[in-house]
Amino acid sequence: MILLIDSSNIDQHTRLFDDIYRFRHRFFVDHLGWRALRKPDGREIDAFDDEHCIHLVGVERDRVISYSRLLPTTRPHLLSHVYPEMLQGMPSLTGPTVWEWTRCAVDPARREGATGADPATAELLLGVTEACLHLGITALLVQTHPLLLTRMIELGWRARPMALPTEHDGQPVVPIHAEVDEDTLATSRAVFGMNRPVLDLPPGLGRDRADAPLRRVGHA
Repeated sequence: MILLIDSSNIDQHTRLFDDIYRFRHRFFVDHLGWRALRKPDGREIDAFDDEHCIHLVGVERDRVISYSRLLPTTRPHLLSHVYPEMLQGMPSLTGPTVWEWTRCAVDPARREGATGADPATAELLLGVTEACLHLGITALLVQTHPLLLTRMIELGWRARPMALPTEHDGQPVVPIHAEVDEDTLATSRAVFGMNRPVLDLPPGLGRDRADAPLRRVGHA
């Protein structure tokens, strides 16, 4: 299952966040080599890890194995305040139902030798999709490798580049605007062969039936 953690239930997971930030440091700094994120205490945390963001966390046997973060675009976010040059002067779509998808990571050990999508990756991507539907998010902004644009389209996202790819830390990166709806979830589940819900929702954000999306917007 993928835990959805926001301001309503973050107090219930205080111990987990040390593992989350250390997992992020191991993945983005030690594994991917993002040296600018290196911290002396081995915890990758930034100014956007505040009460407005949403954390999606894969936990197995009390160990973090996957992670993603959603940021509201009605507030400062990475594309607006850290990497605006990626847009090359092009406009960025923002608003209460448009959020930014950042810090997507899966334990590399879970992916070694996997053919296709490993279960941990599939669960995380489905968890992000389910979270969007439950929260009333209609589109995500993503800064990622151009090859992943095709993958998002295959998974049912109506994704398009907002600018040409640029180089960041020696890798090509493209800003993407990706629309999501119930068809996205159905397509992703079919691709991964996983029909069960994967999202563990906070109390008060439940659902009447397994696939009934709740429209809650306005964390900003």
